[in-house]
Amino acid sequence: MIPFVAALLVKLTLILTAGLVVSAISRGLSPSVRHLVLYATLLISALLPLAMWMSPNWNVPVLPRAFSTGLSSANDPGLASASRRSNASSGSIGFVDGGATARGAVLPASPIDAPVALSSARAGDVVTPLSAATRAGLGVLQLLPLFWAIGFAAVIAWLIIGHIGLRRIAARSWPLDGEDWTRILEEERNYAGVAKPVILRTSSAISTPLTWGVRVPVVLLPEDALEWPEAHGRIVLRHELAHVARGDALTQLAAGLVCAGYWFHPLAWITERRLRAECERACDDNVVSLGTPAAEYAAHLLEVARSARAFGAAGFLSVAMARPSQLEGRLLAVLSESRRRVRLSSRARPAAAVLSAIVLLPLAAFRAVPSTNARVRVEVAPRQSNNSSEQFTPANSTESNTPASVGNEAPTGSRATLAGKTQQLRADTTFQLSVPARSGGTLTLDLKTGGRIIMTGWDRQEVSVRALLRGRDWRATRVTLEPSAGGARLASEFTASGSNQSSSHVFEIKVPRSYNAALSSAGGSISIAGVDGSFRGQTGGGEINIEKVNGNVDIQTGGGDVHVSDSRVDGNVSTGGGVVRIEGVTGNIIGMSGSGPVIQTKSSSTSIRTENGATLVAVAAGDGDVHVGTGSGKESGKSRGTVGSSSSSGSSSSSGGSIYTSTDGGISTTTHWSDDDSPRTGFATSGIRMSVAGGPISLAAAPDGAHVTTGGGRIRIGASGGEVYAMTGGGDIDIGPAKGSVEAHTGAGDVAIELEGAGSHSVSVTSGRGKVVLVVPRDLDATLELETAYTNNLGHKTRIVSDFPLQTTETADWDSREGTPRRYVRARQTLGKGGGVIRVRTVNGDVVLKRS
Repeated sequence: MIPFVAALLVKLTLILTAGLVVSAISRGLSPSVRHLVLYATLLISALLPLAMWMSPNWNVPVLPRAFSTGLSSANDPGLASASRRSNASSGSIGFVDGGATARGAVLPASPIDAPVALSSARAGDVVTPLSAATRAGLGVLQLLPLFWAIGFAAVIAWLIIGHIGLRRIAARSWPLDGEDWTRILEEERNYAGVAKPVILRTSSAISTPLTWGVRVPVVLLPEDALEWPEAHGRIVLRHELAHVARGDALTQLAAGLVCAGYWFHPLAWITERRLRAECERACDDNVVSLGTPAAEYAAHLLEVARSARAFGAAGFLSVAMARPSQLEGRLLAVLSESRRRVRLSSRARPAAAVLSAIVLLPLAAFRAVPSTNARVRVEVAPRQSNNSSEQFTPANSTESNTPASVGNEAPTGSRATLAGKTQQLRADTTFQLSVPARSGGTLTLDLKTGGRIIMTGWDRQEVSVRALLRGRDWRATRVTLEPSAGGARLASEFTASGSNQSSSHVFEIKVPRSYNAALSSAGGSISIAGVDGSFRGQTGGGEINIEKVNGNVDIQTGGGDVHVSDSRVDGNVSTGGGVVRIEGVTGNIIGMSGSGPVIQTKSSSTSIRTENGATLVAVAAGDGDVHVGTGSGKESGKSRGTVGSSSSSGSSSSSGGSIYTSTDGGISTTTHWSDDDSPRTGFATSGIRMSVAGGPISLAAAPDGAHVTTGGGRIRIGASGGEVYAMTGGGDIDIGPAKGSVEAHTGAGDVAIELEGAGSHSVSVTSGRGKVVLVVPRDLDATLELETAYTNNLGHKTRIVSDFPLQTTETADWDSREGTPRRYVRARQTLGKGGGVIRVRTVNGDVVLKRS
């Protein structure tokens, strides 16, 4: 516990210091950016204990070797005294290669050879008991959780009192629901882009405007607000509604909870105070950037600050417009003409979240350990086994007979105490087990801990297992290998109960070349190579690799790629999600995938890659038998779709999915497949069909058309024939030149479409926010229905610009039926002889129609 707390404090101090330093040196940036930096700093600090507890240890030997004794004593104060008692009863402690060796200790665990943190004591040194002062100090350290809980409860109680105080003030206030205040509030709320309702009230209990509340924001004004001129009231509401739009009430609540957790750390309170100051400056910049003259706003701010006074606990949970302690700096910032007054972009917060994760995860896993190369070797008394000739061989050590199980069970008696304590200091371990075996037998694997399985054949009549126990809970793992009827059984399990156990074990298994396997694993990859037999079973998740195997296969994985190559097998391989590749295989093998393609080729030259968000399969030219199935389909000797190499570009489709084939000088064939098995609409049903959960999609060409969708990301489709359908949750769309009809829809982004060729073209485009550019033939025959809307917070009008003579109309009133009030610019007209309909709808972006 103590080392964990010490590491937490060091890492917490580093995070808070780094956040304050970055904020301080970012004076040239806007307050919104500095506020985001400080907020991310507090969130990283809040998540740090959980991340440290869940993440695996990343041991970095940076501490002096002398730290090892102190760390051992801090982990277990009884270790030193136990060492002395163990010396007296079971023999002496010697040192080999800088590490300790316990002689005469009997353990249920087998020998290991693993790096540990030990002191660099000289031969013959004796570990003495802890002094009385040290024991007293450790006793005080054990009371730290109680001290922390008292401080945490006090701060939480203070926050609750503040919340109750705010609710009481709001309950005793009266609403400002007069016609003038209602009109001003609605206008400023729409201007700020606040969609949720806001409650406006006034109270004699406050002296400065403030805002609080997350779900239903409440703006409280002082009692003299009834006498304010309209201009002053507008500016005050504009500032407070900026807090609502930014979600500052939730931010301050989160900062308060972080301060409660780290009440003892002064940097946490300093960061919270800086966060509040940058919050106010960001709202000041927001008001000035919306057109309020800086000098006028500074005068209003000074007027509000004259009557402001301290507000106690309630003020900690609210955001007040003016606090005397911050006034001078804010006035200087408002009046500065060199400041950048910009809001955060829509990508700033996701980018901050990604950067926070990049900082948090390595820092949480980092664990400073003493720099020592000492290795512990614990000698184990041999035990006669009546039913097994199993052997245990520690790495880099001599071979010895051992018990049939390897694990960490509680030692009994004082003779085992030192060994048990020493074992707690180890990192991961490697050991080897073996039992006799005969060809044709079966190895049963029951891995409740999960782990990577690597099985290969050899010429010895023996099953040999080399186990590498790794991960956070490797010490709580028991591994057994024992003979069974007709073969052997390998099992692993956790000795301690719990619902959140973590390990990353590896089992390297060698069996006779003719041998069977029955596998059951909680999770981990499975690799089988150079063995003839029957292989069946499942793993909770992980890749499956089968190479140079003869026999029968029936293996499933919860998720992961599957690769079967250079084998003669019958049976099934399946995955809950991933690519299935069957290459150079004879026999009746069936591959199935819950979400991914199934590929079967005669050669082993297939390569798979992701390019611009699109998944590509490339096989060597001349491989004339390539089968590609869609995600939930399957591939066997009779495939649903076949793509063959050719010397020229082309396309083909199959009943299992749409496939596009191209060649480059006869060198390779590239196939795009569909991951979308949803029911197809009547538009763009031929050609390439692709659907991904998120990310960009790029197709160099789509000769037969395309139907592509992504949850978010840019879509680029080159020269195309037939119909093209593209939809993204957010991102730009670029299509063309297209010879057929086109549909393009994006939640937010620019759209560019180029049409070519004679004949009728139908186009349908929608964009939640962005510019639409259409390049059409000069002799276009079409009916145009063009519309762009601009909202009242955009700041300028949008237009329809055309190389063709068009008549445009604009609505006079603001229409709020679709959310933010907007006006529409429309053009409805027939070009040439009419024909296909070109329909465009976009918001806050121009519509441009160009001749090619």
